Order: sequence, then structure tokens, then C-alpha cells
Amino acid sequence: MRGRSFRIFLFIILILVISIASLGFQNIDFKIPGVPRLERGGNGPLGLKLGLDLRGGTHLVYQADTGTTISFTLGKDSSKEAVEKLLNTLDLPNYELISENPSQYTIETSLIEDDTTLLIEESLQDNISSITLWEVSETPQPSADQMEGVLDIINRRINLYGTEEPIIQRFGEDRVVVQIPGSGGSITNVEFSEPTSTIDLKDLLSRRGFQDYSVNRLSDRIYRIKTSSLNQAQQDDFIEILATGIGAINSFQVVGGSEEAKSLIGETAQLEFKERTCTDNTCETFTDADLALTGDNLDNAFPSTSPNTGEWTINVQFDGRGSDTFSDLTQRIAGDATKRIAIFLDNEELMAPVARAWIPDGRSEITGNFTREEAKKLSIQLESGRLPVPLQLIQESDVDALLGSQSLKASLLAGMLGMALVIIFIICYYRMAGVVAALALIFYSLLVLAIFKLIPLTLTLPHIGGFILSIGLAVDANILIFERMKEEIRIGRTVASSMEVGFNRAWPAIRDGNLSTLITCGVLLWFGSRLGGGLINGFSLSLLIGVLASMFTAVIVSRNLLQLLAWIGLSKRAGLFSPEGYKQPDSGHNVAHTGSGR
Repeated sequence: MRGRSFRIFLFIILILVISIASLGFQNIDFKIPGVPRLERGGNGPLGLKLGLDLRGGTHLVYQADTGTTISFTLGKDSSKEAVEKLLNTLDLPNYELISENPSQYTIETSLIEDDTTLLIEESLQDNISSITLWEVSETPQPSADQMEGVLDIINRRINLYGTEEPIIQRFGEDRVVVQIPGSGGSITNVEFSEPTSTIDLKDLLSRRGFQDYSVNRLSDRIYRIKTSSLNQAQQDDFIEILATGIGAINSFQVVGGSEEAKSLIGETAQLEFKERTCTDNTCETFTDADLALTGDNLDNAFPSTSPNTGEWTINVQFDGRGSDTFSDLTQRIAGDATKRIAIFLDNEELMAPVARAWIPDGRSEITGNFTREEAKKLSIQLESGRLPVPLQLIQESDVDALLGSQSLKASLLAGMLGMALVIIFIICYYRMAGVVAALALIFYSLLVLAIFKLIPLTLTLPHIGGFILSIGLAVDANILIFERMKEEIRIGRTVASSMEVGFNRAWPAIRDGNLSTLITCGVLLWFGSRLGGGLINGFSLSLLIGVLASMFTAVIVSRNLLQLLAWIGLSKRAGLFSPEGYKQPDSGHNVAHTGSGR
């Protein structure tokens, strides 16, 4: 028995060491061979990631990049200035003229009517030169469903596991607002052609008005410069400042901050269809093969109800080339339970239906016991991959935290004082058992914070609220155990016996109470994920983690520590474990008596 308890104690020490180590370093980088690189850490206390309301972040505004593109080739060379002078007389809205050579030009402008396009062509032919090649392409205004698909794609890319807590909202008909917590500025890795000094680099940055920057010298030519978040225009200015002020540059790369998120948002959705071959009918193991069938080959996707069963389905229609590929595929795999059609959006699997029959015309109906909401969501996701909506970053700025830095410090101080008062109370009232509860509570806090960092979880006010509530539940579990122990000591049991009986009798109450809380957390997560309630999700997720950790702490940590205290000789001093001390029962009476007294 003691050997088992000693092994549990070593396991507790191991978890404690891992928790302290994870919180002791601001940033953690797991480099495990064969495992994707895992980076954990933020700029908050203990390396925790703080949300928009606690730390602020980056505010990005994107607009659907709609418009008309005209590419043309002149019969003879002409200067760009002459073409621009002509276009200025036509009052084109927000146009840009791109010249590849004196005869090839591209005009990018807002959406214009066919009459305006014809006017441009006639004016060029009449005043500049004949036209040998004339191509017009349009990116139309996105529909409401397409914009919903854009929101879904952005959320998938920057909030894959639902722990980043960004704010992603549609603004107007063709704009999207994205707020990313804790951008932390931009990190510029630059390599100069010639050796330079840190002093010269810092002097240049100070003279050009940079503030709150840091320069890390990696070699005599390679430097890492951390500044506030730089948008694309500021990056272009920055490289020019360094090139003119220091010297020629071999490489220039901006990372960190919101750069990774911006690169993900700026990419259009990628929809792919693949042929899946399973090892058996359950399809637990499989291989996927490319079909060269993408969203470019999908003409339409929309939800509907089956006229035969009334169930919700997803209807898809491919173009000519896509229909041929899809026809060959379904003819080859129809009726084969080991073959599937895997559909991926941004390399994430949406579904993998089987082909029940040969579909020669490219019109297919996907069934799967979908609800109305599921069929609509999947159709929108397919549409977002079918008609990619290009996005253009039109605004970037920093946003401040809803709580100022002083308010955040005051909140942290209040939390620490509150925990200190709880620890003092339980030690004064439950004595040595209170010391065990205090140690268990400190262990619990370190464990939960380490889990928050290692997931990693972006902490917002709702997360902190759930964490504080779970602290109360952790204390409550220890109090239930100690009160049961006190009752057993009162009727004359030894401390060691009181511990075992007290834990056994308190466990049902701890189990049922925490189980009901876990069910509530699950319900809140279910509703929050469907109603878009980030506040609800944040509170319920942190409470869920806290409750699970508190059950482990109360049942494993507190029990093990009490057993160790009993084995080192303190079990003979019952007064250390109960405020009422030890009372010897009268001789001739039962040690324990329960019942109604009848």
C-alpha cells in the first residue's frame, strides 16, 4: 500500500515539475524529431497568451477585391504616360495602369459597365494605336453566402482549435473585420551585405523615429529587429530605410505579430476532391489519391430536401471537365464500400461520401442525415472553395485592451489576495489538514495555468472567471473531505482510519457535484459553438479544465499528502487535523453509531 502511495507521490512531483518548468520560461519550443514544431508562449505573465480584452491586439479590415481587369496589347509601342493621359479623360474609378512593356498594358479598376469598357477600347484605338489583343475579366460583388463562407474560412485558418479568441465579423456587404489578440509587434530578420555595428543600427532607428524597438545581434551581418506591428507599406519603407542608412541587404523577412495571420487570411480557399481507398469497409485506415478535381471545376453547391425521403441533402454540379472526371470516378468506384470521395477545404476534410451509382452528368446529391444547419454550412463551405473571394487589406491598426494595464494589475493583485485569504482561513480552521489543502490548491493553480499555456489557450475575462470559479470548487472538495474526517475523528477513529473513511464518504458528493458541473460546461460549449458565443465558450472551457484538475487534486494530491503525514507520525496527534480535537468514546459504547434513533 505504501509502495503504491509512494509511486503516486513521485507522479505528483513529476507533474509539479513539468508545470513549474512550463511556466518558468516565457516561450517554449518543443523540438521532437518526427513531430511538427510546437511553439507555446505569449507576452503575458508566465508566458500566458492574453486576449483582446486583457492585452489588446491588431485590428485588420479586409474588403472583397472586386473589379474589372482589362489586358490589352497595342499594335505599336506607346509610352505609359500617353496611355494614362488618355485614361484620365475617361474618369475611370480608382484605376491602376500596369505596364509590362511599351505595347502590353493592364488596367485594374472598380467594376465598370460594358459600355465603359467599349469606350476605353475605342478611345485607345482612335488616339493611341490599334489593338491586337483585348481581354476583359471581372470579379463580381460577393453574395451574402459567399461572405459567410469567407468568415468560416478565416476562422478555420486563424482559430483552428477554437482557443485563439479572435473577433471576426462581417462589416457591410463586402468587408470583414478581424481583431487578433496580442500581436506583440513585428520581428524583422535582416542580413546585410557588409558587416555593421549594433550602435549604427540603433542610431539609425532612433533618428528615423522608431520607438519601443530592440536590436538583437546574431552575427556581424545578421540582426533581428523587434518593432511595433508593420503593415506592408511600412515594411517597404523599413527596408528602404535600412538599405539607404546602413547598406545593401541580402535578405529581409518580417515575421511575428500579425504577419502569419495576414498571410493566411489573404489566401483564397482551396477546395479539392480526392479518391480515397480504404483497407476495409470501416475505412479506419486509407490512402488518398489526387484527381485534379478542385473548386474551379464546381459550378454550384446548395442545400435542398430529398423529394423521396424529405431528408436534407447537398446538391453539387460540376462543369464540363469536372463532369467528365467525376463521371469516370463514380463509374469506377460505384458500389464499392472501400472507395470514397474525400472532399477537403484548405487541407481539412469536410466529408468523405461513398458513390452509390454512376453519375454521368456531373450532377450529384450528397446525403448523410444532415440537419438543415449542417447542410447549409457545408454548402457554403463548398461555395467558398468554388468561388474564391479575393480579399484586400485596406486598414491595419492596433487596438487597446478593454482593461487598462493598471486595471489588469489590480485584478491580478485582487486574485492573489483572495487566494491568500482562503489559504489562511483553511489553515487556521483545519490546521494540518488546511496546510495540505493549501499545498493542493497551489498545485492545482500551477497545473491549470500550465494546461492553459500548453494547449495553448488565449485568456480573456470569461476564461479568468471560469478559472476563479473552479478554484472555489477545488476548495469545496477539500472541505467536504475534511468535514468527513472531522466527523470520524469526533466519534473516536484514528487519524489514518478517519482519512480513508472520510475520503470514501466524501467521494460520492465530490463526484456528483463535479459531474453536474461538467455536464453544464458541455451544454454551454454546445450552445456557445452554435450561437457564436465566444464569451460562453471561454468561460465554460476554462471551468471544464478547472473542474477536471480540481477532481484530480482533491482525490489524488490531497489524499496522498494526508497519508504521508500520517505515516511520518502525525496520525497520533488528532488535534492537528480537527479544530475539535480528539475525544475518546465512552467504554461500552459502539465506536460508530448511525441511524434514525428509533
